[in-house]
Amino acid sequence: MTAHLGVDLGGTNFRIATFASDGTTPLEVHKEEVGEPRDPETIVTRLAAAAERLAGPGEATLGVGIAAMLRDREGTVANSPHLRWRDVPFGKLLAARLGGRFALGVYNDVNAVVWGEAVGGAARGCRDVLGVYVGTGIGGGVIAGGQLVEGVSNCAGEIGHVKIRWDDDAAPCACGQRGCIEAYVGGSYVARRIADELGAGARSAAIELAGGAGLVTPGHVDQAAGQGDEWALALWSELAPMLAVVLGNALAVLNSERLVLGGGLLGRTPVLYELVTTSLMVAAPVAILEQLTVAPAELGDDAGLVGAAALARSGTSIIRG
Repeated sequence: MTAHLGVDLGGTNFRIATFASDGTTPLEVHKEEVGEPRDPETIVTRLAAAAERLAGPGEATLGVGIAAMLRDREGTVANSPHLRWRDVPFGKLLAARLGGRFALGVYNDVNAVVWGEAVGGAARGCRDVLGVYVGTGIGGGVIAGGQLVEGVSNCAGEIGHVKIRWDDDAAPCACGQRGCIEAYVGGSYVARRIADELGAGARSAAIELAGGAGLVTPGHVDQAAGQGDEWALALWSELAPMLAVVLGNALAVLNSERLVLGGGLLGRTPVLYELVTTSLMVAAPVAILEQLTVAPAELGDDAGLVGAAALARSGTSIIRG
């Protein structure tokens, strides 16, 4: 009997799960901190050991969703700021370590998440989907005609690196370029801006809600915005249209039937979420909006596990060691 496994490999933790025959019910989940050292060889060894233990004897499929920009369908990591990897043949290394009994696929983590939502979550039954997740950074995934869109070099869906500015003063992004939407609305950048502005003397109810200016999170800012706080509303009212314009432009190209919005930032800031969706009604073409529904992500942390396992199980981009 073939075992089916999914992995979510991020910069802080990796999780691996085996799945029941329905493809969406985890049977066993293992979690480890990435920690240090995090060089590719060490991570491959640890990941392979966990996969072999959970899979047991016999053949297995293993889908890995990794927080990285990929270069090809062989699982080559072009850039993973959170793992601090560049130009790493991760898929080949893992395939060689696992051997021939594992059918291995390596996918961008948000592609896996969006596929998971299509398999058993907020995009269930939809054939044309745009999923955008705003957490530490911003990631996206595209499904068109029922198929995951990977692109010629497996970089499709990198919506966080759509440029909204390209002048000399554009904000630097962790990808190495400037002016990406992630550099303005990604969670780590938003947190830095909050700290900078409050540290410079900005007044907000968020300070009292958090118990101090140095403790304010985007969640506190969202609470303050919900109470009508002027500074919080001004910040959210600046950022929401930026993201909405990027979403509207993407939808104008894709004509998706479902837009799934999630991630650690949007998932904890309902006022910001509402401002983004309201701004989208202006940013996207009317004809596109007529057939579009917007939905919050449903599967939470399990979405990437479900999606990666399902992609490998279907034979998508299997790596030959």
